[in-house]
Amino acid sequence: MAPGDCCVPPPPSAYEGNGVHENWDGVDVYASGSSTSSSAIVFICDIYGYEVPQARNLADKLGATGHYVIVPDFFDKDFFYSPNPENLYEGLPEWLGRHPQPQAIERASKMIDILRTKGVKKVGVMGNCWGAKIAISLLFGDKGDKGADAGVMNHPSFLTHDDVKAVKVPLAILAAGIDFITPPEMAREFAEILANHPEVGDRSFVKVFEGVEHGWTTRYDTGDQTACQRAEEAHQDAISFFGKYLQ
Repeated sequence: MAPGDCCVPPPPSAYEGNGVHENWDGVDVYASGSSTSSSAIVFICDIYGYEVPQARNLADKLGATGHYVIVPDFFDKDFFYSPNPENLYEGLPEWLGRHPQPQAIERASKMIDILRTKGVKKVGVMGNCWGAKIAISLLFGDKGDKGADAGVMNHPSFLTHDDVKAVKVPLAILAAGIDFITPPEMAREFAEILANHPEVGDRSFVKVFEGVEHGWTTRYDTGDQTACQRAEEAHQDAISFFGKYLQ
């Protein structure tokens, strides 16, 4: 295992969460916050899924700020797990084949559609690692009411320069300083694209968190004070961003 690897599983955590479990059109979701809020966030997790306590903790934080937050299980409980502790990527290609991104994008659009029918006016998306590719695809302005109004990408995977160029709504990218998937050099290229973006340049940003590794926002060790502080810094950035653009 090398620093910045994508497939490092999250450490155990005793956090249980204060949200509820629901089923939306055949998709299990973890829901937090007020269901009558006029703003909502669809949080699309990484390959370890929506049961990770640190991810639910972030969802609960977002929900506590006034948004209705849902964390859908697009993996149908088939979360990634490598059978080989010496090779954390073993089995990943097969797992990715079982969970094609176009299918997840369609399901995420359905989640937004359901939120709109519930009376939600503004919808944000948050994508972590694998989930970032799904989330950014909802920011292109081509899905009507099934698209999102703002997005936050945490330590994204699979993003391309063309993806960033195509966004039509505010975007924040929170990148790790140690990341083989989206290295800081690429994150800074994304920042340059956004800075010159004619539509969202003044409403978007990229922040590179030096010294942290891929996955730090939801795979941190809750017993490590420094790791918790760095995760909290990113959490507050996301909270502030959504607070501004989901009004």
